[in-house]
Amino acid sequence: MKQIQLYLIATTVFCIASVFNSQPRLAIAQQPKGMQWALNQMDDDNDGAISRSEAKWRMQANFDRIDQDGNGRLDGEELSQLFERLRTSNGQGALGTKPSVPENVELRENISYREGNEKWKLDLMLPKNGKEKLYPVVVFIHGGGWRNGDKSSGVFRDYPLEYASRGYVCASINYRLVDEGTILDCIADCKSAVRWLRAHAEELSIDVNNFGAYGNSAGAHLVAMLGLSSTQDELEGDGPYREYSSAVRAVCCSATPTNFRLWGEEVRSGGGRAAALFGERDTEQVMELASPVTYVTSASPPFLMVHGTADTTVPVQQSDDLHALFHEKNSQDVTYLRIDGAGHGVFRQHASETVPAMREFFDRVLRGDGK
Repeated sequence: MKQIQLYLIATTVFCIASVFNSQPRLAIAQQPKGMQWALNQMDDDNDGAISRSEAKWRMQANFDRIDQDGNGRLDGEELSQLFERLRTSNGQGALGTKPSVPENVELRENISYREGNEKWKLDLMLPKNGKEKLYPVVVFIHGGGWRNGDKSSGVFRDYPLEYASRGYVCASINYRLVDEGTILDCIADCKSAVRWLRAHAEELSIDVNNFGAYGNSAGAHLVAMLGLSSTQDELEGDGPYREYSSAVRAVCCSATPTNFRLWGEEVRSGGGRAAALFGERDTEQVMELASPVTYVTSASPPFLMVHGTADTTVPVQQSDDLHALFHEKNSQDVTYLRIDGAGHGVFRQHASETVPAMREFFDRVLRGDGK
């Protein structure tokens, strides 16, 4: 009886009494049709995923925790994982809870890297007893189409904690979304956060020469810009600590938008969407300024790129073109995991391959392991 009660607690978060009074609520979580039920109830535009605006009830309240790849959409893979948790969690924490902090990690939340906006905050994960040596840094930037997402959701809390437990200083950052500016403001905020970290390197025991960054989707675009555009003053914004560099020397990016000028009519002629991203004036110029392909040179830093060939959100050509440019410019140390049949959530979908690859990449480039 107790087990049934716990299951009921887990499943009632998805139920409306008027719809389910006549059927056992436990069945919703137990049966494989749970995912399809959620889509039927919430996928208003029938695109096979649930956006933040479509989510209802407790799914809306816990959206960021369910949205593992931080792209602002709950796809079939994420919904399947959610209902699997509902079936196996005995109703406790089924919608995802913040992971516990490892004993050897210090978590500092909501630190302002610039004053004046609630979005200008980051979470720090530090190795305890960190004064003994200087540590490399990995910056984690959430996705969400430059419109949604949060620094403490899903893998953007999980991964930094894991890396900090292995001897990295980690920062998961928020930035202004396009409801407050354009994509150039997103870029400028991420650069401002990196400069803040360098400005506080002594107190945080940071190795200023070894910064890496990871992001997926919109976050992947932003980390790519950190790696490629550090010499472009017009992208630094008006934030403080301009005497410090915003560069990172190792980039892991998955499902990356790289060239807005070639991203089809959806972006180039996207009406309100395009105006939100690029502004209403000088759109072509902003597209070029915001595109990672604009800045590839022979001196570009090491990259680990991941993209799925079946990605319908960001076409795989976007990473194909960036990879081709790296080759054309004779850039060094570029690895491209082009995964056949994978969708936009490629990094999580193929975690058995991508997670170890990212770990090896950052350990090698930032710590010199295996050289």
